[in-house]
Amino acid sequence: MALLYWMKVVLIFGFPYLCFQETIHNKEQIIFYYNNTYKYNVPYTVAVNKSTEYILEFAGDLEAYDTPARVTVASDFANRTYPLFITARQQKGVFSWQLPMLVQTPVSMEQFTNISRTLCPHNNLFSEEEDTCDISSLNTPIVHLTSSSPDSIMVTILVETVQDFYIKLNSTTNLTTTPSQPKYYFYPFDQPNNQGFEKDLDLSYQHAKRKYMCNTELNEMEQKKLDRYFVRSNLMQSYGWFSRPKSVIVMIESNDDICAVVSIQNFSCPVFDNERDILYDGYYLTMTRRGGITLTQDTFPLGFYIVFIVKTSDEDCTDKTSNATLPKMAQYLGWGEQEVVHLTTNDGRVKQFSFRIIQTISYQEYLIAAGVALAFFGSFYIAFIMVVFCRKKPPVEADEENLTSPPIPHDADTVCVSSVSRGGARRRPAAAMNSSGESTSRQCLVGDGDNDTQRSGSSSSDTESDFSTLDDINTEKDLYRLGGKLCVANLARCRPRVLSARSKMYLWNVLTVAVFYTLPVIQLVVTYQRLLNQSGNQDLCYFNFLCAHPLLVVSDFNHVYSNLGYVLLGLLFLAQVWRRHTRHHAKSYTQKELGIPQHFGLLYAMGIALVSEGLLSAAYHVCPNSMNFQFDTSFMYVTSVLCMVKIYQSRHPDINARAHATFGVLALIIFIGLVGVLNANFYFWIAFTVLHLVTCLIMTFQIYYLGRFKLDGGIIVRAARELLSRPLAAITPTYCGRCVLLVIANLANWAIAAYGVAQHSRDFASHLLLVLMSNLFLYTLFYIVMKLLHRESIRWYSWVFIALTYGTWFGSSYFYLDQSTNWALTPAQSRQNNRVCSLLQLYDSHDIWHFLSSTAMFFSFNMYLTIDDNLSRTPRNNIMVF
Repeated sequence: MALLYWMKVVLIFGFPYLCFQETIHNKEQIIFYYNNTYKYNVPYTVAVNKSTEYILEFAGDLEAYDTPARVTVASDFANRTYPLFITARQQKGVFSWQLPMLVQTPVSMEQFTNISRTLCPHNNLFSEEEDTCDISSLNTPIVHLTSSSPDSIMVTILVETVQDFYIKLNSTTNLTTTPSQPKYYFYPFDQPNNQGFEKDLDLSYQHAKRKYMCNTELNEMEQKKLDRYFVRSNLMQSYGWFSRPKSVIVMIESNDDICAVVSIQNFSCPVFDNERDILYDGYYLTMTRRGGITLTQDTFPLGFYIVFIVKTSDEDCTDKTSNATLPKMAQYLGWGEQEVVHLTTNDGRVKQFSFRIIQTISYQEYLIAAGVALAFFGSFYIAFIMVVFCRKKPPVEADEENLTSPPIPHDADTVCVSSVSRGGARRRPAAAMNSSGESTSRQCLVGDGDNDTQRSGSSSSDTESDFSTLDDINTEKDLYRLGGKLCVANLARCRPRVLSARSKMYLWNVLTVAVFYTLPVIQLVVTYQRLLNQSGNQDLCYFNFLCAHPLLVVSDFNHVYSNLGYVLLGLLFLAQVWRRHTRHHAKSYTQKELGIPQHFGLLYAMGIALVSEGLLSAAYHVCPNSMNFQFDTSFMYVTSVLCMVKIYQSRHPDINARAHATFGVLALIIFIGLVGVLNANFYFWIAFTVLHLVTCLIMTFQIYYLGRFKLDGGIIVRAARELLSRPLAAITPTYCGRCVLLVIANLANWAIAAYGVAQHSRDFASHLLLVLMSNLFLYTLFYIVMKLLHRESIRWYSWVFIALTYGTWFGSSYFYLDQSTNWALTPAQSRQNNRVCSLLQLYDSHDIWHFLSSTAMFFSFNMYLTIDDNLSRTPRNNIMVF
């Protein structure tokens, strides 16, 4: 009875419990729906929830497709809490993503409810691996849809084949993408060159080739295709690899400013097609309206995938600088706020692309273009050798009595002032000679250069002689300031050995700076090149990607090679200076005392600076960007300052700037350029403009008064006293010609300063170079005009160099302003200026600037070298100082 009782209890209470557990088990059961009859290009709508999943196999067509499948999944019911998970797999490879797609933007979290992905082709026709022969030609992707949502989610799915997946050479492909619908295509390097004008690539020969590789029987048509392919391959091999293009350029265009990323990936799966994954493989770049990249077959032997991804925001393609903290005064100087348009939703981020792939030049065309440039600069060497052999040796005068004054004498009122001794007694001009040809009253030790031959006054030490000379020079400048005329003889008192030693300091300083500056630069740019090759980030370097021809490990060979002119012409100028130095060394002592005192060390320094400019500019163009732009301009600063010093020393030999002071000023200039590149804000521009204009004002008074202008606390008091006592005389210039030229130069500098403040470009280094080069041109023009005003003739070949200098500089400035890149912008904005090659299929406008500017600098140096040749046999007391 007890057993019967317990059985009743278990039956009463246990049966409902078992039923309840069965109910729970039935509720948690997941139902899988599998169907393998789904077809391509047909949309299907299914309902998915946590108990219902779908496995869809698209094998209903029973047809082999040559292009990969593209899966599009859309659902407005999936949310962040219960997302929809999609997994797509093929015979090789599996891909998964979720809906909605969540993307974190700088402003907010964006979501996309419509996603399209292209599955990596598992049976690419251009694969040359025999293992791929076992892969089925039927492209039957299987898509798995699942979600944890308790409510049903309506999902629409569409699988279709990609049109124009294989890109034909020289054909244009148009496509439209969004942030959630990236697309990619494949370009094979092995393409038949006898195709017609059809847009699609003829794949019949590739089918035949693949069958032959897999030992599959060919029909008659396929056999003919394969025979023609082998014949073409043999012809190309007999024609030679040297004449075949080994690279292509991908040229991309768009008609809007939406930021996008283009990725180039190797022939492998998977293909990364989202913003995060593209960093792991291949090359990638940002773009808005224009983009391009040069790709070699050595890097991608079979071909490459080109992936287009629209970014969810424009932050990476636009300038992030803000002027929010600017004062009101800045608005009047053109520093207004820039309006930036922000898209509130991603519905409008639909970007249209149009791209074309073209072949670049072959190694044979490389050699031809490089040879033409080399021959152009080699012609200067040929011309120099011809001049050396054809020029007649000038007759050597045995007696100073045969020396003559200039054919057009100076006016009576321009006679050189006599030197005044420190004791007040009058003495003859320093360069006056007696009948025996010796100096009669020279107070400074004089020597024959390296021979160190001592003349009169040899009992004084070098230091005392220098101080005595400077005192005499200052005294005679006071006379000039009071209305007298000053000649070069008054400022050429020091021994030639002393001047030579000072001049050589320029050479040793510039050599030291060049060595210590160039070696770290080369190390840095080599690191940049390695980083570019390893990371694949094409935004690191600001190339003209439509004309950047790689060679070996250098990504932009043509812009590196085009700096050859600076090196070759710099070496040629050094040879010219050496020849002139040798001829000058062979002269007698009396002949060396005629004409403008020579500073050959300064001329050698100019040649070394030109060579260094070529080396550093080539290093910069290995990977040009804002961080190493200073490499390209530093020795341009050095060259311009050295040229100014050269002009000044022609008429002021004894009081020329010392080398350490000159390079100290150059160090300050380079430091200002560095600060301007790193942080060229409003306050920096104002401070630099004030410094620029104050420096111009001080230099104006120094040039006008020949160095006797004293800037101290009493200058305002002295100027006020002079203005009150003699108002008319105080404002009337004593030297009208000099005053007019200096006023013009100041107006030009004011205009340059106003332009710089109004433009306030991030490219401050170029503005600083403009300031220095403009003042060099103005100073050179000032020197030429003053020679003419003093009735000094100029040799015909110097006129030729003057015309070639200014003509070549003005011509080259056009190509400099025709910029194909701009590191002051973002990489995407800079690519909008990219242009195809315009000279010999290898060089663009910036390469032409390199050729012309190096030639212009060479002509400039020859102008400075020869402009005073007409005075080579003129006594220095007949040469005026200005």
